[in-house]
Amino acid sequence: MAEFDIETTISDIKLFIEKLKSDLPEVFTTAESAGQAAAEKQSGKVLYKGDLFDAKVLLDPATEKSKVAFEDNHFLITIKNEQEDIPALIENWLRQDASVYIEARAKEWAAKLGVEYNNIVIKDQRTLWGSCSQKHNINFSYRIIKMPKIIIDYLIVHELAHLIHFNHSNDYWATVSGFMPQYKEHRKWLNDNRYAVMAGIDVKYVPAAKEAKATTEQKSQPEEKIEEANLPNAS
Repeated sequence: MAEFDIETTISDIKLFIEKLKSDLPEVFTTAESAGQAAAEKQSGKVLYKGDLFDAKVLLDPATEKSKVAFEDNHFLITIKNEQEDIPALIENWLRQDASVYIEARAKEWAAKLGVEYNNIVIKDQRTLWGSCSQKHNINFSYRIIKMPKIIIDYLIVHELAHLIHFNHSNDYWATVSGFMPQYKEHRKWLNDNRYAVMAGIDVKYVPAAKEAKATTEQKSQPEEKIEEANLPNAS
């Protein structure tokens, strides 16, 4: 199976399952797993390079400043106080990571296409994934760092190709196709997953005492019997 099929299909499945968990909590969360669900609510998940990674939040008043780290396939957010804006911390980390990653990939793809650009700028764009100016400056939304790497590469090629054809003519698409033969599938992925990429980050900190209370209350509730649940078709 092609790289695109493997990477983006796995990403699609994980995003779909997370949506089901949100839409049908009664199916995915039983009374027995309520404690675990409450614990997960304390932290959350972060969409990064096409995958959903667990995020753990630690309160450490002694830390010099609040920070975000990505290690061992999970995000670790250390906050100095409970009032910290955790989503903003993560978004800032993603933006910085996007700047480093996209700049490096753009250099590699520019060499393959035989083009030169002036600057790569990472912005908080909400209407465009990327853009290219006649001065050879290229802008990208930091949110594309949430996408599978092959989709990021497609967006980079899409903008770099404008340095050859500053339009969307047949010659332009022929250039894109020469480096991204499956560009139509990539465009479809962008359309299908726009909501997931644009969604806000839901990572919170809940003091351990509140978490323990929530777990106790959940355990005291009688288990609801669910005889049948019809899940929506994934197609």
